Amino acid sequence: MAKDTDLKKKSEEIGINGLNSISNLEADIMKIVWERTKVTVREVHEYMLRIEIENKKEGFIPYTTVMSTMTTLAEKGLLKQDKSSKTYIYSAAVDNKELSRSIIKSVADKLLEESSKKLISNFFKDSKKVSVEGIEKLLKEIK
Repeated sequence: MAKDTDLKKKSEEIGINGLNSISNLEADIMKIVWERTKVTVREVHEYMLRIEIENKKEGFIPYTTVMSTMTTLAEKGLLKQDKSSKTYIYSAAVDNKELSRSIIKSVADKLLEESSKKLISNFFKDSKKVSVEGIEKLLKEIK
């Protein structure tokens, strides 16, 4: 049985929460799909189990967790699902560079957005001579 800390560890997010972020487990699955091109849930699960056994880890990942995570990756648009046969075949919908760029951009946008808001807010708090007209003129210049 997996420990609670192991489960939490697997669900930590890479990047900023939202569509452009993936958990460590999702990242591990994507690496396997990129490496093997086309895979089934069973193939991914067996590969992950082999790695866990080699590393002598406790609390092996359940098949259903891999299955639901791959479904989630398909819903996020990161995996393609071929449903033409009884067993779904998965392939990558994005390459690793594209996903990396997307996550980095998402993180950068979020960080810059927050720091920009603070910077502008602090500027206006410290500036006693900033007029409404001056702000409107600045906004027009930005647009």
